[in-house]
Amino acid sequence: MKVASSWSTLPDPQAAANEAYENLFKKLQKPPDLLFVHSSSAYDNQAVLDRLHLKAPDVPMQGGTSCLGVISEEGFHTRNQYGIGLLGIHDPEGDYGVGIAEYGDDPEKATISALVQALDMASRPGETPAAIVMTSCPGKEESNISAIEAYLGSSIPILGGTSADNDMSGQWQQFGNGASCREGISIAVLFPSGDVSYAFHSGYEPTQHRGRVTEAHDRILLKIDDRPAAEVYNEWTGGLISDTLPGGGSLVPTANFTPIGHQVGEVGGIPYFRLSYPVAVLPDRSIQFFAAVQPKKEIVLMKGTPDSLVNRPGRVAESAIEAAAFHREEIQGGLFLFCAGCMLAVEERMGEVVNVLNKTLQGKPFLCSFTLGEQGCFIGGENRHGNLMIASLLFGPIRTD
Repeated sequence: MKVASSWSTLPDPQAAANEAYENLFKKLQKPPDLLFVHSSSAYDNQAVLDRLHLKAPDVPMQGGTSCLGVISEEGFHTRNQYGIGLLGIHDPEGDYGVGIAEYGDDPEKATISALVQALDMASRPGETPAAIVMTSCPGKEESNISAIEAYLGSSIPILGGTSADNDMSGQWQQFGNGASCREGISIAVLFPSGDVSYAFHSGYEPTQHRGRVTEAHDRILLKIDDRPAAEVYNEWTGGLISDTLPGGGSLVPTANFTPIGHQVGEVGGIPYFRLSYPVAVLPDRSIQFFAAVQPKKEIVLMKGTPDSLVNRPGRVAESAIEAAAFHREEIQGGLFLFCAGCMLAVEERMGEVVNVLNKTLQGKPFLCSFTLGEQGCFIGGENRHGNLMIASLLFGPIRTD
């Protein structure tokens, strides 16, 4: 197995795809057997995919749009909101497949369709992959995970990122082989000849503010401890949204450092959390989130800082290394999905993020996309969708000693 990354910030989609693929091929020295593709929504991304498909017609390609651009071991790649990144895996002894499907009126059926396509392409129908990588449009991520687990079981790590655009105008896309869609899902199944390791974290810590969800519907939180949710949240945050309370309105980027946490489990007595990002206050003083809120569950106000967001990717990578069967120096490369809101909050410090990841991974190749939601597998084995989080997937050899 050999992994390499490449990138381009050329504004012309075909020229950018050419430059990125040619540089990737030089590094791998052979065609990839799986290609992750992430690029900003400023491109005509169908043109990007057409050119990549022309360059590598038989290679499974999976990915989607990323806010502004990408980062790799070579830096932060965006120029005038253009940026494309590739992560290629050359692994002729492994099996890989990708499927894509439009949601239509049945997102769960579309998810299974994409999954079956991917398994068939890998020539491993009905088998259990080492990992699944998904990219979906915003809104149905919890259903996507449930559908995959219902089909293949809950023991398979699912990692992914909700495709993003540059300005929240709905220009996101999902990529699968030579196709793209705006309202659907793309899935890659991985049967590598080597091994994988993964981690899922946030850069936030719990505060002392806690309450119980007494009324919620999917991603709308109406009441905390039988009180209007926005009023409670405003008190917890020291009046952060006082100006928004009277008539409602957007909380982006106001709530970047104060999401809501849901405890998923604990290790050694230390809890770990899935985060939900408050998107807007509604006129009835309920709060809309980017991830589901469960009734009757306890929630906690979380708190982050710019420093914690800059350093967290390295810690997530470190967690994946600690969980791996292979050693740090044996890492071949990695894929990271990093919240776009977090990136925008520390955009001027993305060079530090690159440095942190390079130090942790010892300069090995990686690609990181900036997403509107993150899917990952916690240390306890729970696959979840969350916000303001980081998912990592590392590739290495199978150890025989």
